[in-house]
Amino acid sequence: MWKDALKKSADLSGIESSKFRNDAEVVKEIVDLVVKRLDKPQVNPKGLVGIDEKIATLESWISDEPKATQLVGIWGMGGIGKTTLAEVVFHRLRSQYQESYFLANERDQSKKHGLIHLKKIMFSKLLGHEVDIDTPNYLPENIVRRIGCMKVLVVLDDVNDSDHIEKLVGTLENFGKGSTVIVTTRDEQVLRINRVRKTYKVKEFSSDEALELFKLNAFSGSDEEMEYDEISKSVVHYAKGNPLVVKVLGHLLHGRNKEEWESLLANLKTMPPREVYDVMKLSYDSLDRKGQQIFLDLACFFLRMLVPVQVSDLKCLLKDNESDNLVAFELRRLEDKALITISEDNTVSMHDSLQEMAWEIVRQESVEDPGGRSRLWDLNDINQALENEKVSEAIRSIHLTSDTAITSTKKQMLSPQIFAMRKLKFLDISGVDENAYHQVILGEGANFLATELRFLNWERFPMKSLPESFNAEKLVILDLMIGRMTKLWDGVKNLANLKRLILYCAIKLKELPDLSGAIRLEELYLSGCDSLTSLHSSIFSLPKLEILDLHHCISIAILPSKFEKRVSSLWRNSELRCLNMSSCEQLETIADLPPFLKTLNVSFCLSLKTLPKLPLSLQILNVSFCESLESLPELPPLLSTLNVTSCYSLQIPTNLPLSLQIVNLCDCSLFQTLVERIRSVETKDTKNSRLVHQTLSKLPLPSEISCSCNSIKTGAVSLSSFTSLIEDCLSSLKFKTEE
Repeated sequence: MWKDALKKSADLSGIESSKFRNDAEVVKEIVDLVVKRLDKPQVNPKGLVGIDEKIATLESWISDEPKATQLVGIWGMGGIGKTTLAEVVFHRLRSQYQESYFLANERDQSKKHGLIHLKKIMFSKLLGHEVDIDTPNYLPENIVRRIGCMKVLVVLDDVNDSDHIEKLVGTLENFGKGSTVIVTTRDEQVLRINRVRKTYKVKEFSSDEALELFKLNAFSGSDEEMEYDEISKSVVHYAKGNPLVVKVLGHLLHGRNKEEWESLLANLKTMPPREVYDVMKLSYDSLDRKGQQIFLDLACFFLRMLVPVQVSDLKCLLKDNESDNLVAFELRRLEDKALITISEDNTVSMHDSLQEMAWEIVRQESVEDPGGRSRLWDLNDINQALENEKVSEAIRSIHLTSDTAITSTKKQMLSPQIFAMRKLKFLDISGVDENAYHQVILGEGANFLATELRFLNWERFPMKSLPESFNAEKLVILDLMIGRMTKLWDGVKNLANLKRLILYCAIKLKELPDLSGAIRLEELYLSGCDSLTSLHSSIFSLPKLEILDLHHCISIAILPSKFEKRVSSLWRNSELRCLNMSSCEQLETIADLPPFLKTLNVSFCLSLKTLPKLPLSLQILNVSFCESLESLPELPPLLSTLNVTSCYSLQIPTNLPLSLQIVNLCDCSLFQTLVERIRSVETKDTKNSRLVHQTLSKLPLPSEISCSCNSIKTGAVSLSSFTSLIEDCLSSLKFKTEE
C-alpha cells in the first residue's frame, strides 16, 4: 500500500520550497492553494440570463470522463455569449484543478504580442514560476515533464487560426490526466482541424430571455419597465436573440425618454451601433476576398428578397467563371464562421445584425457617392447613382422593391443607365403595387450592355420584349412575373447557363422563343399566361428540364401543338419529372407524355376527354374535376396517388396497381364501383373466411381512400370494418344528394 502511495506522490508536482526566500513565503503559498481548493464559486453570477442549461451541458461533458484529457469547443457567431459562457464554467471548475489559466481574446493578443509571449505567460502561471520559451512551435523538455504531472484547466478564448491551439499548448498528451482545454471560436473549422470531439454551439436567446436581459440593462425600476413594455419588445425583436446587441441597446437607451427610444429604433437599420458593428466585423475581416464577396452578395441582395435562397442556386449564381468551383467551399466557410446558417433543406439565412453589418461595410465603400458602391438597394441611392451618365463599373447588384423604395404615389422614371452597367450581375425590381406598375417605367433609348448578368427579376416588366441587345449568356435565373411583354426576344440566344425561367401571369405573352440553347434549364413556369396558345417545339427536348408548369394557360387546346409533326419523338431527350396543366380549360388532347414523368396534374381541365398512354414511371396522377373525362388508360405499376374527385363520367379501370396508396374518390362513380366490388367479394362465402381472404388478396386496395365524409386507411381496419365504413360513407353521400 505505502509503495503505491509513494509512486502516486512522485507524480505530483508539489511546491518547490527552495524557490522561496523563507518559510513564511512557503506557508503563504500553501494557504493560498488550500483557499483556492475550498473556494465555492457562485452558482449563477448576477446579471447573467439563460446560461444555466449551457453551463450544465458543458460541465456534464467534462465530468463524464474525469480522468481523460479533453479538448472542448464552444462555437457561435460574434456577440452570442461564447466568452461569457467560458468564463463562468472556468470559475466554477477551476478549484477542481491544480492550476488554471484563461487566455482572453487570443485573436488580438497573438497579433499584438506574438505566440511566444503568450506561451511564456501561460506556462509561467500554470507552473508557478517564470519560464523561458524561445520557439513558437515547441515546448522545452523541462516544461513538458512538469506540466505532464499536473491536472490543469486552460481556456483559449476567441481563437481564429487553427494552428494556434497546437502552437500554444502542444498536444493534449503534454498535460496530466483529467486536464481540460476549452476553446471558444467563431470558426468551427478551427475545432474540426484540431479534432475537437465535443463542440457546444451557442444559440440565440429566446424572446423571453432576451427581454429579461434587456430590462436588466435598460431600467432602474419596475415602473419604467411597465411603461416601456411594448417598445422594449420591439427592441428585443430587432436584436433577434443576440445578447451583445441586447446589452448594447439596453445601455444606449438607459435613462432616455420614449421619443429618444423611437428615434434610435428608426435609425438602427441604417446605422447599427458601433460597438456591435466592430465585434461583428471581426468575422468578416478574417475571410478571403472570395468569401467577403459572397457574404456581401448574400447580405445585400439575395437575402433581401422574400424568397428562400437555395445553396444549389448560389453555386451557379456566385461563381466567377465556368471553372470556378469554390462557391460550395466558401459557403461552408461562412457557415463555419457562424456568418450564415444552412438549414437541412439547404436554405441559407443570416442573422439580422450580421446583415446590417454587411450593409454598413458597403456604405463605407463610398459614403458620399452611392455610385461608387458595389451594391445598391435604396431608391434615393439608386437614383443618385444613375444620374451620372458615366455610371460606375463598380456596381455589382441593384435591389429595388416597393417595401423599401417606391413609397411615392407619383411615377418613378427608372433611368436607361441601368442597362449600361456592363459589370452588373444581379438585378431585382419587384413588389411594385398592382395598380401602379407604371411607377417604375423605362425611359427611351434603352440599350442593354450588361454582359455579366446572372440574375434578373423584373416584376411587371414594362416593355413589349427585352431589348435586342440583351445578353443572356451568363444568365442563371430569369423572372419576369406579371410582365407586359408579348414575346421575350426574337431568334435564338445563348442560354447555356439558364437554370430557371419564370413568366407567371404574363397575360400578354403570345409566344415563346426557341429555347434549344437552354441546355441547363431545369424549371419553366408559365402559369397564368392566358394568351399563350402553344409551346415552341424546342421545349419538349430540353435535356435537363424537370418541371413544366402550364397551370391556367387557358388558350392551350392541344399539347403538343397540332402543327408539330412526329409527336412520338418530341420528348425523345426529355427528363421531365413534373407536368402541371391544371385549369387549362380549353385543353382537349395531350398527344404524348414524356417517358420519365413522375407527376401529372390535369385537374380542372374541363374539356379534356382522353389521356394518352401513361409512362411507366408515373407515381402521382390528378384528374380531379375533369368532368368530360370518360376513361383512364392502363394505370402504371408505380402509381401511388390517384385523385379522381368529381369526375362524373369516369369509369373505373379494369385493374388498380398494387402500388396504389392514396385514392381520392369524392363525388365520383368510381367510389360506387369500388364499394360494389368489395361487397361482392365479401358475400361470395361469408362462412369461409379463408376463401374471402384469398379472393381479397387478388383485389389491390389503396391504403387510404378519401371522400367528402371519411378518410379510411385500409391497412388499419378489418375487412368487415372497412366495408362498413365504405357503406356509411356512401350512405352519407346519398343522403346529401337527396337533400
